[in-house]
Amino acid sequence: MGAKGAYIVRLLMVGDSACGKTSLVLRFDQNVFSTKFVTTIGVDYRDKMVKIEGAPMRLQLWDTAGQERFRSLTSNFFGRADGFVLTYDISNRPSFDHVIGWMRDIKTRAPPDCDIVLCGNKCDLDNDRVVTYEEGKQLADEYGVQFFESSALTGQNVESMFTALATTIKHKRIDDYLEGGGAPSTDGASTTTDNRTIHLAPTEGGGSSKSPGCCQ
Repeated sequence: MGAKGAYIVRLLMVGDSACGKTSLVLRFDQNVFSTKFVTTIGVDYRDKMVKIEGAPMRLQLWDTAGQERFRSLTSNFFGRADGFVLTYDISNRPSFDHVIGWMRDIKTRAPPDCDIVLCGNKCDLDNDRVVTYEEGKQLADEYGVQFFESSALTGQNVESMFTALATTIKHKRIDDYLEGGGAPSTDGASTTTDNRTIHLAPTEGGGSSKSPGCCQ
């Protein structure tokens, strides 16, 4: 593909409120951490240009609110997602218990071939830990998804988690398509295979952008 084209990959941040979803996005996008807590209202958006195994990719990061009253709104975004970062707080047992419900929503509303990462956030709070690493890993294995413990505060595993998810999506969606003889255009158009669309967008300007909204 040409240098002016990038694959668009839509990633949704889901999980209970106050698990640090927005902080993970901020750490990955801008390598910053804010101690100010403002609950996300509805859905917030950022995008970030990255290179995955040499391929330019624009990661659209959709940061969804975790409160129950926003569930019907945020679930409307599930159907167009390529991947999910399902987040819980290692110092908050209910947030881990609710992973099952979030996973059910993903399985019900998202494309059947979407990719999921289970993320146990706030691993810097080890003294307050109520969910063990082994519990998180076992649950991820039961669902057949990747597992990471991360810290938005220190940056531990944040970039590697997003990169791993994007790499898996690249292998499944893009590499398999190209190996099958596909030849995506580089003019901002999109190409469809197996009822899924591989999106392309210009990469000129680079960097990241953010839509108006609040951050938690």
